[in-house]
Amino acid sequence: MGAKILLVDDERDLVDAYVRLFQRAGLRCVGAFDAAAAIPLIDSENPDLIITDLSLADVSGLEVVRHARARSVSTPIIVMTGHNTPEITASAMAAGANVCLLKPVSIVELNRVVRNLLDRII
Repeated sequence: MGAKILLVDDERDLVDAYVRLFQRAGLRCVGAFDAAAAIPLIDSENPDLIITDLSLADVSGLEVVRHARARSVSTPIIVMTGHNTPEITASAMAAGANVCLLKPVSIVELNRVVRNLLDRII
């Protein structure tokens, strides 16, 4: 089976849609709706790629990024945000993100970025 993705967003419909999309594309995808659920999944699932929203209900998605980066320096991380500014992008990259995308992200664009990052590691 394909690479494993962890997708973190507090918009449940979005998580469900992206999980189904990636699974149909032959990737394994696990969803989490907040950082409290995502952080243990990073440790137990060892995802090959992480996608997280920056604005989560419990804490900033930057905490997810920092935890993932502390665990693995090579796992690609995509941050999605509805309020992308140069400062937000700089903060996400400083925390360890590889890519920062402006929401709403088209399925085509997200899939392109995911495939590009996965091609580098697999």
